[in-house]
Formats: sequence, structure tokens, C-alpha cells
Amino acid sequence: MMAADQRVYVDWRGNAVDDRKHGGTRATLFLYVLFLLRSCPSSANFSLVAYLHVTLHLDIVTSSTVIAYLVGTVSIFAVLMNFISDAYLKRTTAIFVFGPCVVLGYMLLALQAQVPSLHPPTCAIDRQPNNCEPAQGWNLLLLFLSLLIFAAGEGCMRACVPSLVGDQFSNDGPRNSLRNTFLSWLKFTNSLGAIIGLVFLVWLENNLGWNIGFMMCALIVLVGLLVAASAMPFYQTQKPSGSPLTRTLQVLVASSTKRQACVIDAIELQEIGRADCAEKSGTTQAEETKAIVRMLPIFVSCFLIYMPFTLLMTLTIQVGRTMDKGLGAIQIHSASLIAIPTAFHMLMQPCYSRILAPLLRRISGHGHGITPLQRIGVGSVCGTAAACVATLVETRRLKVAEQHGLILTETGVPMSVFWLVIQFFLLSVMDLASFGGLIEFIKSEAPPRMKPIAPAVQSFLVGLATWSACGFIQLANRVTRHSSGGRGWLDGANFNRTRLDRFFLLLAAFELVALINYTIWARRYARKQQRISAVGSDDGESEI
Repeated sequence: MMAADQRVYVDWRGNAVDDRKHGGTRATLFLYVLFLLRSCPSSANFSLVAYLHVTLHLDIVTSSTVIAYLVGTVSIFAVLMNFISDAYLKRTTAIFVFGPCVVLGYMLLALQAQVPSLHPPTCAIDRQPNNCEPAQGWNLLLLFLSLLIFAAGEGCMRACVPSLVGDQFSNDGPRNSLRNTFLSWLKFTNSLGAIIGLVFLVWLENNLGWNIGFMMCALIVLVGLLVAASAMPFYQTQKPSGSPLTRTLQVLVASSTKRQACVIDAIELQEIGRADCAEKSGTTQAEETKAIVRMLPIFVSCFLIYMPFTLLMTLTIQVGRTMDKGLGAIQIHSASLIAIPTAFHMLMQPCYSRILAPLLRRISGHGHGITPLQRIGVGSVCGTAAACVATLVETRRLKVAEQHGLILTETGVPMSVFWLVIQFFLLSVMDLASFGGLIEFIKSEAPPRMKPIAPAVQSFLVGLATWSACGFIQLANRVTRHSSGGRGWLDGANFNRTRLDRFFLLLAAFELVALINYTIWARRYARKQQRISAVGSDDGESEI
């Protein structure tokens, strides 16, 4: 067994690993530093919407669309890098080849923010009317190029670093029992880095300038990569031997082909009176096909659940700019408020795993306390509640702005930015519950050879949902433009003249419909699995 394991796990040169030199806690600590320093600027990326609005003078719909495209592209690149690192490149190679793209992306953004000719002239975009010109032409092309390069590196590290941490504990022996513990600490490290980024980097970008902020982001990631690279002789990594994604696609393609072949074979076999078609087609692949087909409605339902998430997050951060950000002498930017629920979840994680989860396991009898399907449902409920709360808060904000005669100016609404904490908290719960629940669902229900692709499937669905959200916000604004006297709900750059409250209500209705649709398919799936389990147990008893 050990020899087989050494053929699978190799060092960065491709040689067989030695347990005394490779893997374990020592190698993992360097990866923790990389993940901590990567998550600092990554968590602050939602504040990029303020840069698009204030510096590049993009309107509300365009700013939200660019951020949604960025989030979706990072997720799709994560799927692609997951495939590449499984099939062609060692994970260490992938990280240090594509990881520097994050640094280059931030440096290009810093260059654009620093050089006056690469962005529009400064103007009072917060006031109406104004003569602000949005970025266009080569300036806009530089922005998209910077974000695309960044997305390639960020997607690579998001997919490969957690897998590489798992590789350090994948040998047989006592190390394997430590794997889940160190992966849990990796989540803690990610949350800690996110809090630092949301507090420090967001303040830096909004007070000292976006050029300094972007350069600091590049420097932080560069230091993380250098620290991780210094431990190259200590890493062990899985030797590329083919991706489970390939197997999944083969099963899906073969299922349609075999369905036609089975019809022909059935006619031939009826004529000669021999064994049926199922034995000829292969039991294993048939079972894998059935499992994937049964899971497809859940995947589509999760796609619909995920769609409003990025729009709610980006629009909430943008509207926070118009509110009172004062906390005594301190100015709190809206993006920094995400640090509050992040810190709460980081501190509650040990309480959940040690107190709440055992209690739920005792009540429900399920190994995780609640089933993955229930966890996804809880996340969708929180998403619906977040959209409803956003609607109420925005309705009040618009009323306050009107009462104080602030319709023609975007900032200065005398309403505390801390009104947004509740919806940020609910969105954070949705993120943890729905996104993590889908990964648990795939790992518990997929065929054994397809369980490793759970994070890739989740990233793929998030990417598609986020890209679809771009079309959703543009379509909603275009339709309402025809029914609201030529002005759409989100036209322009002044939030005090929008009907964002109606758009939030639309997102709440969409999320509610998605929740109802998911509930129907989840219950149907659970009932079908119960029938399959009952048939399997009956067959086992009859054989005995």
C-alpha cells in the first residue's frame, strides 16, 4: 500500500515522497500563510464596485454587472484549474504559475488608478446634474484585462491551495486522521484574512487612494506566494492522473448513447431469448448515470437560488455609500460591515462543531446534524429574508432622502450605515449554508469516483448563476424603462433617484420562487432515495 501511495504522491520535482521530509504540519503552515494573505485582498474585492462608480464613473447597472462578471469568472476559472491540476499539472506548479496573475492584475489596476490618462477626469459624480464621463475605449479595455488576469490567478489559488493542504495528510498512517482538522483550520485562516482585508484594506482604498490600495493588495499576495514558494522542498502533491470531471462527462455522454443502443440490443436479444441489455451495458456506469440524473434537478434549483446573491451584495455595498458612515470619529465603509458576520461565524464555528452539531445529531439522527438538502434550504430562506430586509431598509432610506431634499445629491442621507448589518448577516449565512450544503450533498450522494468534483460543481453553478445575474439586472432595468416613463428602476448613477426598493422586492420574489421550486425537488429526491434504500434493504434480507 505504501508503495502505491508513493507512486501517487510526489514532491515538486516529481520524485517519490519521504514521510520524514514531505507533507505534514510543517508544509501546511506555509500554505496557511499563503491562504491568509490571499484572502485579505480577495475579501475586499466587493468594495471594487466603489472604484468603478467613483473613479471610472460607471453607472449603477454597469458597476454591478462588472462585479458579477468578475465573481462568475473567478468561479469558472476555479473549475478549469481544478481540472488542469488533476489531469496535467501538479498543484504546486499550477499555484506558482498562475498565482502571480493575481499580483499582475492588482498592479494593472493600481496603474490605471494612478495615471490620469487611464481613467476619466475627477468630477462630482455624487451630484445631479454633472458632466462626468464614464470610462470607455482603451481605459475600459485595461479594466477588463486587469480583472481577467486577476480572475485566472484567484481561481487557481481558490481551487488548488485547499487541495494541496489535503495532499499533505493523504498518506496512510496517523497523518490521514489529521486531514479534516487542518482543513477546518484553513477555513479559520480564510475567515481571519477576510476580516483583516475588510477592515484594513477597505479603509486604505477609500481613504488613501485606490492606487495605494491596489498596490498594497499586490504586495500582500506577492509576500504570500514567496513564503509558500520557500517551502517547495517540503510539499507532497498528488501526481496528475486524470480528472474525475472527465469521468462525469463520459458518463453523461454515454448515457444518451446507450439509451439508443439498448433499444437495438433489446430487439436482438428478444429474438434469440438471451440476457437483457442492462448486463451488456455495464452496471457501474449505469448506476453512475442514474445517480447524476437524479441530482440534476437539485443542481438546477441551486443555480436559481444562487442568482440574486451577488446582486444583493454589490447593490447593498453601493447604497451604503449614500448613508451616514460615522461611528463617533470613525468612518465605517459599507463593505467593512461584512466583517461583523464573518467574525461571528468564525467564532461560532467551534461552538457549532462541539455543541450544536452533536445536539442536532442526537435529535435528527443524521451524521451532520441536519441533512445537506436541509442546509441548502436554510440558506435559501436566509437569502429570501435578506432581500426582504433590503427592500424595507431601502424604502426607509429613500423616504429619508426625500424628506431632507437629497434627491439630487447621492451622499449625506442621515441614516446610519449599520442598518445594512442585518442583510449582510443573512447573506453571509446564505453563503455558508447553501454553498457549503451543495458540496456536502454531492459528497454524500454522488458515486465514489465523482465525489472529488464536489467543489468544482459548486463553483461551476455559482459561476453560471452570477453570469446569469448580469443579464437579469440589465433585463429588469430595460423592461422597467418602457413602463416607467422612459427611466428604468436603476438608471443613472444616483441611488436617491432610483427605485432600488422595487428591484430588491423583485429579487425577494425571485428567491422565494426559487425556494419553493427547490423544496419540491428536494422532497421528491428524498422520497426517491428512501424508496431506493428500502428496496436495497429488502433485497439484502431476501439474499440472507
